[in-house]
Amino acid sequence: MTSKSKQALLDAGAEVFARHGLKGTRVREIVERAGVNERMIYDHFGSKEGLYRAVLDAQSSDMGVAWRPVLDRLTGQDPVAATRVALRAYFDLVCERPLLVPLLLHEGLGEGEIRPPIEPADLPAPLREVFERGQREGAFRADGDFELFYVTAICLLTVLPTLPGRLTALAGGTSGEQARARLRDQAVDLLLEGITGPAGAGR
Repeated sequence: MTSKSKQALLDAGAEVFARHGLKGTRVREIVERAGVNERMIYDHFGSKEGLYRAVLDAQSSDMGVAWRPVLDRLTGQDPVAATRVALRAYFDLVCERPLLVPLLLHEGLGEGEIRPPIEPADLPAPLREVFERGQREGAFRADGDFELFYVTAICLLTVLPTLPGRLTALAGGTSGEQARARLRDQAVDLLLEGITGPAGAGR
């Protein structure tokens, strides 16, 4: 069970790191927002960098836990429909976590060495199974690469939820939740066309 002071630091750290990144964040701002003594950072996390890593891990873990039930229901479903469901759900979950994108962007912009690189084994096994089954059944291109597809899809669907306000005209003049849903559905359909299209299909 996470102590109250530790959770307070994780919550405050997520807000401050999302705004300033690791290098631009001052420890004092975090502890004042958390309402705890500064030494609690060092007791719980060892350093500001340790807190930053813990915040990123917590945010990513929360996203994974929320996405897992969707992924667990993919077994046996039509590969195209199952992939569409999984990617749409991922987009919606990102929308529900406004701190996640800025934290990941800060991590990618020069602060990525805080955590180890993602390995192929870290990618969600249920989605890989659906992808490979789709290839065996002829629903997906035989020359497709799951790792490349996954990274492309996740990068696009992580950033896109932050853009509807700037892309209203491209979203058919709609705004808010309607614009997000339109962008989500079109982006997912385009991603699926990339693995089901005829070019170099090798089927």
